[in-house]
Amino acid sequence: MSAPPTAAGDQDAFPLTVVEGAALAANVVQFGRTLRLAGLPVDPEQTRNFARALALLGVERRADVKAAGRAVLVRRREDRATYDAAFDLFWRRSTAEGSVSEALPRIRQEERKHGGFDPGGPGAEAIETTDVVDSVAERAASATETLRTADFAELTPEEAKDAAAMLAALRPRLPRRPSRRRRLDRAGARLAARAMLRRSLGSGGETLDLRWLRRTTRPRPIVLVCDISGSMERYSRFLLRFAHALQRAGAPLEVFVFGTRLTRITRELKVRDPDAALRRVAGKVVDWSGGTRIGSCLRELNRRWVRRTVRSGAIVLLVSDGWERDDPALLGPEMATLQRSCHRLVWLDPLASRPAFEPATEGLRAALPFVDDFVPCESVASLEALASHLASLPVSG
Repeated sequence: MSAPPTAAGDQDAFPLTVVEGAALAANVVQFGRTLRLAGLPVDPEQTRNFARALALLGVERRADVKAAGRAVLVRRREDRATYDAAFDLFWRRSTAEGSVSEALPRIRQEERKHGGFDPGGPGAEAIETTDVVDSVAERAASATETLRTADFAELTPEEAKDAAAMLAALRPRLPRRPSRRRRLDRAGARLAARAMLRRSLGSGGETLDLRWLRRTTRPRPIVLVCDISGSMERYSRFLLRFAHALQRAGAPLEVFVFGTRLTRITRELKVRDPDAALRRVAGKVVDWSGGTRIGSCLRELNRRWVRRTVRSGAIVLLVSDGWERDDPALLGPEMATLQRSCHRLVWLDPLASRPAFEPATEGLRAALPFVDDFVPCESVASLEALASHLASLPVSG
């Protein structure tokens, strides 16, 4: 892409010659690929919306194009710096210099933890893909371990498929609870009177040995209540795959999703193939990537579903980043009601593992006093740790 002649002193002119039709679309598609290489979760629908915005807005002013792209392509505040870096790197080059997406370094979460990527900092012009790849390879123990610990929102489509395969292969140990049934066991604490009586019939009614009973255990019920709003979309899809793995392991599982409304999807997940199960869920849920009404959705859960699906011995996994569109004052009482109705209430937040994390949202601050465990859920490794934590919970109670 060659730069058009601009008026002297016009510092805001967009340095790009764009012809009608296919050329503009090709540039926008290439920019979407560049953002995905940089780690932003940009999907084809966002790319199409950006192309429509440019068709209406025009490309005469660089600042307008950048602002339009930020509004359409960036979903989280922490991704703005990455977007700005990718935009500056992409639009400052011409087609004669080669494919920008090939030259763009992958901005990983490790770089963000150390202050992010500064496109205007020293050496920004001289950065090379091979240098970045070599440095990442030296730090990574293996590609598999890197993928296990990568944030779901940072994955490329190919990496997302590999992460989904990891979750499909997960065989978690389930939390247990006491059962009313008992079985013969030498280490039991209760005499097996009936078994002893039957054995005594062969010895003329004399009891020759003592038999004991031990109480057995069974899987503890699990209820997953997952936020599917815009800020949680990439995470919620992986959490539903984790729920599918729990169900295949034999957990008595109930699953709900919520955005602006609460939807029960337990039946839709009862399919052996996780991809087919998610397609069934997508066909039923109508409020993907919308707003969030946590308080009102929990109110519906407490009033309509708790008695039928949330037993007193159940573990409730509530997945959300805490962004609340309604009054946060409604959330506290509903969380208190839900906590009293279950054995343990666990809040899963994908942002909880980030350095210096603090509960900044009003919804999260209102909910935390009624939460038994607050754990992260941003990667395959964190979900494996969650499964281990659930399996380690005490059997009694």
